[in-house]
Amino acid sequence: MLHFVRAQAQMLIRSPQLFATLVVIPCYSLVFFHFLKGHHQGGLATTTALTAFLMGAWSHAVFVASQAVDDDRAQGTLSLSLLTPSRYLLALALRTLVTTSLALPVLGEMFLVGRWVFGLPIRVDRPGLTLLVAALVTTGVAATALLMSGLMILVRAARSLQNALTYPFYLLGGLILPVTTLPEPLRWIARGFFLSWGAQLLRDAAVGPVGDLGARLAVLCALVALQAAAGLWAVRRVLSFVRSGRVVLHD
Repeated sequence: MLHFVRAQAQMLIRSPQLFATLVVIPCYSLVFFHFLKGHHQGGLATTTALTAFLMGAWSHAVFVASQAVDDDRAQGTLSLSLLTPSRYLLALALRTLVTTSLALPVLGEMFLVGRWVFGLPIRVDRPGLTLLVAALVTTGVAATALLMSGLMILVRAARSLQNALTYPFYLLGGLILPVTTLPEPLRWIARGFFLSWGAQLLRDAAVGPVGDLGARLAVLCALVALQAAAGLWAVRRVLSFVRSGRVVLHD
């Protein structure tokens, strides 16, 4: 485990582009907060900050999933790594989780920019709960990235699918429109999506007391656990297909 953590730290040092989210999202926030202040809509500042964080975390994970596998491909180590699939699965899961967690500081950056730069009334009524939910959502997003990595192993051109995995999920997560405004079939899908539960919990934790907190946290934890199980299962299956020769690895 310690070896994997050290390897991940070295990769982060050699790949400063992985920190792009920490710079890009706050730059976008300048536009969002300027618009809110110019139109005297400061009451939406907290929701805007939380939504920008969630979008940034999701997009960061979507693109980091292929980054890890593509790096292995480019370095010629992917085929060798697949000789020990269990170790590679663990390494890939840790790399994805650690790199996805780089989006967590964006939450603090958004609050600082909105409050200190623009003087908007950003508030968090329950900071402890907010951090807990943000960590759970980040774990779920990392699990989604792991699920994607199975596709990246099989398909060399899978990067072209990444853009299709952003905005549709922003809708299902209630980041663009309230989930209640979605058509009925999509609404049911959204209700089983961890991101929609996490987003609403974050909003509620920011503004005041949260109703049914225990039950809602339990549901969020269960959905994140299911997402993680799906990601691990998918990558394990892909690795077994590659080892058995049923799937040809694209180097």
